[in-house]
Amino acid sequence: MLSRGEPILVPGLAWSLSVRCRSGHLQVITLWQVIGCYASRVKRFRAATSPGATYEEFTVTFMWIPESALVDMVTRLAALPWVLDAWFYP
Repeated sequence: MLSRGEPILVPGLAWSLSVRCRSGHLQVITLWQVIGCYASRVKRFRAATSPGATYEEFTVTFMWIPESALVDMVTRLAALPWVLDAWFYP
């Protein structure tokens, strides 16, 4: 059950962006800098580690964000040396 203030994520309107890196290398501040002006559209975020802590993953869910902005973010993140993988999905 959703809490009173929790947003309802409507398919087609919510997009998630995930970044994966080696354990101990996640740079959250850099990730937020890449998100930039779309930070106000972040509705959820989650940080997780793999079993055995071989990698860390950070996922951000946005509402009302253009796909082109997500493509730009993934391109910028994928170019960073500490990022193993970056992707987005509905």
